[in-house]
Amino acid sequence: MTDIADDYSTWDAPYILGSLSRAERREYEEHLAGCPVCRAAVADLAGLPGLLSMVDPDTAFAMIEPPEKTAAEADPPARLLPRLADAAERRRRRSRWATVGAAVASAAAAVAIAVPVVTAVTAADKPSAEQVVAERSMEPITPNPVTASFKVVQADGKTRIVMTCSYGPSDQKYDWDLDLYVIGTDGSQAKLDRWPAGPGTELTIDRTVDKAPGQIQAVQIRKAATGETLLSGTV
Repeated sequence: MTDIADDYSTWDAPYILGSLSRAERREYEEHLAGCPVCRAAVADLAGLPGLLSMVDPDTAFAMIEPPEKTAAEADPPARLLPRLADAAERRRRRSRWATVGAAVASAAAAVAIAVPVVTAVTAADKPSAEQVVAERSMEPITPNPVTASFKVVQADGKTRIVMTCSYGPSDQKYDWDLDLYVIGTDGSQAKLDRWPAGPGTELTIDRTVDKAPGQIQAVQIRKAATGETLLSGTV
């Protein structure tokens, strides 16, 4: 198990960022089913897409791109995560994943350092009272290995959806990207996030929505490729 785990020891970050090919994702997920070491590594990195969305592109790419490549020489990225995935893929071709995990960990560390500082400053200026308005388990619409729950939280005049999901071992083969949707009482639908699903991992997503708690009817998890609803929870 140790030798096999070593062969895949640097696949965790590219897997979380979605830079593996379809064949490589399937190969890695088959490995994860029998390797607790790699499952633990993926679980540790599962929250990175949400964390990285809080890092400005210049800071993130300063940790991943070669030093001689400046922001002025590169096209402005439309989105941070696709660019990070591309960077991970370039690193894979050059060094077989050797440095991607360290670069992503550095970006995560930047978030871990920056977020508490910002929170402390904000809290000093204006104390916030966080209120959990609703907390629900999400029910499967069709049989699937995903379990999830969510909270509707109100603080500082804003509404947040905090969703946690996990993917258990399953005989069902799956290679999905999942979307988180919030459904309004007026019938509106808003996508909050997208992430890759993988067996044996857990992910928490925390997003602000432009609705009051009373205007939210349901929260859903859907397959990105087909739009099929896998789980839903009514507020």
